[in-house]
Amino acid sequence: MLMENTAPDEKEVGGMVSWWNLLVAMFRTGIFTYGGGPAVIPLMRHEAVRRYSWMEDEEFGEIVALANALPGPIATKLAAYLGYRVKGLLGAVLAVVVHILPSSLAMIVLLGSLYALKSSRVVAGMIAAVKPVIVVMLGVMAYEFGASASRGLGWLFAAVADLLALVLLGPANVHPALVVLAALLYGSVHLRVVDALRARRLGIGAGSGEQGANVQPTETVAGGRGGQSEGGDQGRDDQEGHNGAGTSGEEEGSR
Repeated sequence: MLMENTAPDEKEVGGMVSWWNLLVAMFRTGIFTYGGGPAVIPLMRHEAVRRYSWMEDEEFGEIVALANALPGPIATKLAAYLGYRVKGLLGAVLAVVVHILPSSLAMIVLLGSLYALKSSRVVAGMIAAVKPVIVVMLGVMAYEFGASASRGLGWLFAAVADLLALVLLGPANVHPALVVLAALLYGSVHLRVVDALRARRLGIGAGSGEQGANVQPTETVAGGRGGQSEGGDQGRDDQEGHNGAGTSGEEEGSR
């Protein structure tokens, strides 16, 4: 049974996505990436989030977390997901092929040169110069992800979660899949609690507003009725006074 080549979230991406954009993006990430899996993550993010707006930062962060938890190279997993995200099954296959094509051709063509240059000081210096750039790129991306997480969890919870993840992945040597699973479970509970508290506050605010709306017309009606009563009594007193003055005038005239 053949699987239909459809992109489930194609409408969310912004309508029809060009095959050329997908293939060029995967080719760029394949040919300009040096340093293994960690180095490809910022380039993939730049293409998918900033250049073509295929997804938001939050979704890309979730993809990176899940890709790290799964076995295999992270570059091919990200390429496969991005291709499937915008062009379905065929897009996933072509994205992986185009992404690994530059490095595969370079390995085949330059295999002899690699053995000759691996002991060169110039090549070693070039490799050493690339490593700090990769560290800076990863640091910037981590900071932006942290800022995004702080908007959802708050700075205190985000800082505690980051510190706990650092301890679990570093000194505790816990498998990344378990850390990702624990973060997902905590995030689901945290969001539910926050939504419940927010709904409760909105309910209290709405109840106070309705009570104020009910009290205000009552006071207005009472004031209106009091004003009408005072006005009516004063009118009746004035009329009786006028009538009394007229009666006294008639009696004096008759006399």
